[in-house]
Amino acid sequence: MIVVDAGDSLRFVTQGDHAHFAADLLSLCRLPELENHPRREALLEAVREHDNGWRELDAAPRVEPATMTPHTFETLPGDERRKLWSRGTRRLSEGNPQVALLITQHALALHQDLGGEATWDAWLEEMSDFRADLLEETDLTQDQLDRDHEYLRFADRCSLAVCTDRQEPFVGLGAQVVFAQGSLQIDPLPLVGATSFSIRCRWLPKRPYASDLDLGSELAAARWQTFGVRVSAPRRRNHDT
Repeated sequence: MIVVDAGDSLRFVTQGDHAHFAADLLSLCRLPELENHPRREALLEAVREHDNGWRELDAAPRVEPATMTPHTFETLPGDERRKLWSRGTRRLSEGNPQVALLITQHALALHQDLGGEATWDAWLEEMSDFRADLLEETDLTQDQLDRDHEYLRFADRCSLAVCTDRQEPFVGLGAQVVFAQGSLQIDPLPLVGATSFSIRCRWLPKRPYASDLDLGSELAAARWQTFGVRVSAPRRRNHDT
């Protein structure tokens, strides 16, 4: 779950809705190498499904007992995080090995800096072995996988900037990206023109939550809403000459 503190309320966006926005955005990118990509369909499906392991937790979110606040995708304990990423990759491996492979690469990239602790080392080794099996099954090379992952990573970071309301700029696929004042600005813009999207969300009171049940009941009663984001090139200032 992605939770944004909006002062007197909390905005909740599921990982699935975040991932869907990422895939919708990437599908509109007019980069020649992406439009003609030999694995385009699998790539877009991997972006859309890269957080599928969060489904169970999005349906039954957890509370951090010490603070009585909802866990977010950044605060969830390591054991739960490892379980969901293992679940999210393996549930797709039988029918969609290319999709599972790309999500596995994403999981490893996200957590590679956590090596050095026994539990994480064991999980990283397990996931690396799983990746090797999928590489053999799909007949892809690690270089091909790394290049494909750049697209997933770019779309994921763009969507996270919007859904978390973070305004730190970053670079991806050769473009400068920043989210500011409700607009995701990409330079150069890989779309045909400025485009608007709607992302599903729910709003909850900002209060202490005594238990998972307390939070779940409040979330179940909240009505679904949307918030908008405009994706555009940055505005150019005119300078007198």
